[in-house]
Amino acid sequence: MTKICERCGKPKRMMSWERICYQCMKEEDLEKTQEAVREAGPDEIVDTWSDDYVICPYCGEALETNLGYEDFPEIYEEGKHELECPECEKKFILNTYISYSWETEKAAEATP
Repeated sequence: MTKICERCGKPKRMMSWERICYQCMKEEDLEKTQEAVREAGPDEIVDTWSDDYVICPYCGEALETNLGYEDFPEIYEEGKHELECPECEKKFILNTYISYSWETEKAAEATP
């Protein structure tokens, strides 16, 4: 169903119980994580897991992830990678996890 997103004000396809669109939900989740990182003490660990962003665990900066392999190869290679935050210049470890899913369907048979 099409509804008006309470956050961006744009008409979007949403489920009846949703109040904000998917893009706004991702942005809201990022903001909550960034706030938690910024309010955390120096020894406190904040969960920065994200399917959409690489978040600095020190300052909460969201690193640009759509630059491509040449600019940011670490996000495309599984494993642990040391990065430096462009905002606070602190080094942190990025854990990259990669998974694949497949689905098949029958090919249309050629008619004689």
